[in-house]
Amino acid sequence: MNKLFFMAFVRFGMNAYLSGNYDKAEGWFRRIEAQEPDNLSVLRNLGIVLRAKGDAEGAERYLLREEKLYGKSFLRHAGLADLAYEAGRRKEARQRYALALAEPEMGPEGSVSALRPLMEKRLAICGDEKAFARTRQSIELFKEAQALRAQGRGEDAIDRYLESAKLDETNWQALNNAGTIQLNVLGQPEKAAKLFEKALKISKSVQAARNLDFAVKSAAGGKSRSRDESA
Repeated sequence: MNKLFFMAFVRFGMNAYLSGNYDKAEGWFRRIEAQEPDNLSVLRNLGIVLRAKGDAEGAERYLLREEKLYGKSFLRHAGLADLAYEAGRRKEARQRYALALAEPEMGPEGSVSALRPLMEKRLAICGDEKAFARTRQSIELFKEAQALRAQGRGEDAIDRYLESAKLDETNWQALNNAGTIQLNVLGQPEKAAKLFEKALKISKSVQAARNLDFAVKSAAGGKSRSRDESA
């Protein structure tokens, strides 16, 4: 593929992803994949987009293919660890988190050292059967919250998200999603900002940071609005 077209398609795909338009994002990356199926950017971004769409199996296939072609790395260990954690594969998740934590990026001066506390918490949870069992309850509550949200029952969904977050202290997505409802549906930016702030403290996520910025600006009287950046 022509380099300029490649760069443009990647940019269009990432813009769509960050705007929450996952179908459109997938479409752009599929266009690149048709000509460069083994391209690192294609494999990684399709994995990210499919995970955002709820296709965990599809996301895992792309991550494993990326690992097979390009070798082991922090990002691959971390991504596969999260997928195993969410799927309930405790021992596999524990192994992958341990490998991710051992990578140079996780060192004191590493590029992603800020994520170390979150990963250490997940590693500890994976080593405790009872704690891990609570995360299964957390995931079920999260699913209930998602269904309630889809039904337009925002306040009930918030309650479920917060219950979910209590059962798994690493579940920043539940706090983030509750915040998007507070901001976009209920029009309560101050409450939303508190939830986004908690989510950001746990995850150091760009998504949570963007939502927090929207909420703070909205509370100050601006017209900014979260782009519904929920997990």
